[in-house]
Amino acid sequence: MNNCEKIGDTVIIRLPSEVDDYVATGIIENTREVFSDKRVKYVIFDFEHTRMMDSSGIGLITRRFRDVYDRKGLVYIINESEQMKKILTMSGIYRIVNRAADIEEAYAKAHGSFVYQT
Repeated sequence: MNNCEKIGDTVIIRLPSEVDDYVATGIIENTREVFSDKRVKYVIFDFEHTRMMDSSGIGLITRRFRDVYDRKGLVYIINESEQMKKILTMSGIYRIVNRAADIEEAYAKAHGSFVYQT
């Protein structure tokens, strides 16, 4: 599962179409080493392909929020569908994460004038 990209102090996690306990656990395991790097301060969760998520997905987001919070970092959510916005709103996750339209906007918010380039 290649759903994680690390660029400097930022990690981009591209979520699959369904995020349940099995998938969330896999993402946590696959990104454990990346988050052991204490320089990681920003996380961008890309919901472009996600259509279903249970409480395990919320747990994944809060876990990564805790990883970067003490480092004065931030978490961003991008590309969420209307259905995902409802789920995320009901969960209260928007109280601890930031919203951005896309990766470029999330980078700009996190890094000031820094521009994300692929």
